Amino acid sequence: MPRAEGWLWGYFLANAAGGAASLLVPLYAYHLGGTATDVGALASTASFAGILGSVIWGRAADRVKLRRTFVVTGFWGFGFFYLFLPFIHRVFDLFWLNALATFLWMSQATVATLLVLENYPKADWETGLGRFNRYAGLGWMVGLGIGAFWTGVLPQAVGEGWALRSLGVITALLGLGAGAAGYLFVPEPRLPRPRRTFIGTVVAVGNFLVERFRYAPARIYYRLGPLQIVRILQGKTKIGPDLTLYFYGALLAATGFSVFFVPLPLYLRAVLGVPNGLVFALYILHNGMNAFSYTWARKLILKIGHRPVLGLALFVRTVIFPLFALLSAPPGLHLVLVPVFFLITGATWAFFQLSGTAIVSRLAPVGSKGEAMGIYNALLGLSTVFGALIGGFLSDNLGYVSAFIAAGALIFIALPIVLLESKPIYEEITLPTSQEPQGS
Repeated sequence: MPRAEGWLWGYFLANAAGGAASLLVPLYAYHLGGTATDVGALASTASFAGILGSVIWGRAADRVKLRRTFVVTGFWGFGFFYLFLPFIHRVFDLFWLNALATFLWMSQATVATLLVLENYPKADWETGLGRFNRYAGLGWMVGLGIGAFWTGVLPQAVGEGWALRSLGVITALLGLGAGAAGYLFVPEPRLPRPRRTFIGTVVAVGNFLVERFRYAPARIYYRLGPLQIVRILQGKTKIGPDLTLYFYGALLAATGFSVFFVPLPLYLRAVLGVPNGLVFALYILHNGMNAFSYTWARKLILKIGHRPVLGLALFVRTVIFPLFALLSAPPGLHLVLVPVFFLITGATWAFFQLSGTAIVSRLAPVGSKGEAMGIYNALLGLSTVFGALIGGFLSDNLGYVSAFIAAGALIFIALPIVLLESKPIYEEITLPTSQEPQGS
């Protein structure tokens, strides 16, 4: 691979670390005696740290025209903090580790898209973004695979606790290795370049949004302040009433996603008795089906339209999420149905993500598409802050059944909101060409 492309291997290694960490944190919290409320709070604080990090690092990236520094800071910072995981024996201490690692992770996320745009000719931006996402997505899957193997085999020799702690060390080493690759291969542009701010380029990662249990988010958030969010939801911006209405529905639906996915790993472990290694394996199914389904989603959107596809994805989730709660009743039923359900959730995320991206792109005013996509990404991230807390609280106080039913109910309420449009859109739908990097 030419030197100019070597930095992609850094993102491959970093996302392998992220894939392993995505389930390591909730499973280790459960091992330490954590509850669903604890896990929800962990997810919420990590997502908030990611939003805060995007604000701070995004502004820094606009002012300091460096790329390598941000990448190395993000990867090495993430790896450094995971070196401490073997020494953590209280759930409370996981909060600072998770929040700081996520905050530093966002340093590299602010320049990820800039690296693609600055290292590919404008005509090849789509190809470059697709290649970047493939490296990131494959890395995430490899990280999940490492987690599945490590936590499936090692506990027989050293026990569950040391298997999880040593996986933390592997995660750290992957992050540190990614930082080394970034230091060696991330190019600093030699020629003066057009001013491309963080706000202006965030849209380019529209298809970098991946549904996962977000403890080390790979997404880039738009820099929104509290007053901006209020103004957006009030419709007092140039994005228009149709897109504002869609944002309401998407925020509600995505909150339902997090209400379901955040307590799900604990449900699998505590209620269904699924071993840690198989939990990782189930998320490999989810992400693999997610990537595989983008082709189906594209074809169906072009055939029947983006809103019908969106409605189909959300309706299936209103049914499938509550059904997860029934798997604990007949003994052994979950052994057959849980993998099937994970395949379904993976497919529906691809349908939701592509159709949602198309809707935002088409409804956004000319000249504001980047801003609109940035707002959309930020609101989806904000949904994790709310949904994680709700899902954890309901699971502990009313049971996992209530959390899963509430998740389905939120999505059902969102359905008519996202399907409502005051004017049809006749333009051809432009879809991202890449798959994912990655369950919420």
